[in-house]
Amino acid sequence: MAVGLLVYVTDRGSAHGMLLPAMSGPVGHPLFGALGQWLPSFVHPFAFSLLSAAAARPKPAPSYTGCLAWCAVNLAFEVGQHRQISDHVATALHDAFGNATMVRPVSGYFTRGTFDVGDAAAVILGSLAAAAMLRWLHQGQGVRHAR
Repeated sequence: MAVGLLVYVTDRGSAHGMLLPAMSGPVGHPLFGALGQWLPSFVHPFAFSLLSAAAARPKPAPSYTGCLAWCAVNLAFEVGQHRQISDHVATALHDAFGNATMVRPVSGYFTRGTFDVGDAAAVILGSLAAAAMLRWLHQGQGVRHAR
C-alpha cells in the first residue's frame, strides 16, 4: 500500500488522492513514469486481498474469496467512473444517503474520475497476482509441514 501512496505523493500530487492531506512532493520528476498511471489500480486489490487473507481464519487451502471481492469492488468503482454511468451513480448515492459525510467526496470520485480500460486491467492483474501469491505462500507452508 505504501507503493500506491508513493505514486500519489511523487507522480500525481496528493491532491489527486482521496482522503490524503495536501502536501507537495517532487512533482515534475515522476518516480514511476508511465507505470504510475496504473500502479495504484494494481496495488489496491493486491494489498487488500492479502490483508483480507491474513485477517481470515487459517484454512487448509488458500481462500481466494478476498481476491474476488476486492476485484469486484475495484472494478465497480472503475466502471462507475464511465461517463455514461457516473452521473447515475452520484444521483443514486445522494438519493440513498442524502447529505451524509462521505456522499460528496464519493460521488465526486465518480463524476470527476475517468474510466480507463488500463485501470480495469490493472485491477484484474492485481487480484490475480494476490491469488498467485496466496497459492505460492500456501504451497511453501505445505513443504515446511511435510518435513
